[in-house]
Amino acid sequence: MIKVLIIKSGNEYRGLQASGHAGFAEYGNDIVCAAVSMLIINTANSIEQFTDDFILADTHEDGTTELLIRENCSDKTILLMDSLLLGLNEIRKQYGKKYLRIDYKEV
Repeated sequence: MIKVLIIKSGNEYRGLQASGHAGFAEYGNDIVCAAVSMLIINTANSIEQFTDDFILADTHEDGTTELLIRENCSDKTILLMDSLLLGLNEIRKQYGKKYLRIDYKEV
């Protein structure tokens, strides 16, 4: 199962952590993992390209991906993160809750 933790402070995003493997198909052929990875990477790239917000993005050796928003996030970043969540929730609806879990943490 892929576990995504969305970190927020009130209405503002502070980042996310994603870890695990969906287990929908064999490694390298898992469309759920590929879709989740693509959404997260595209969101990080979009924040860097289309906003002035400062983020740190890192993937660790164990496959855990972290995206940290270092300052107050702009309306553009909020929209991009909302879009990420829309995509993640649609994946959960289409493929099932046993492959993707989304949790929230207030800081």
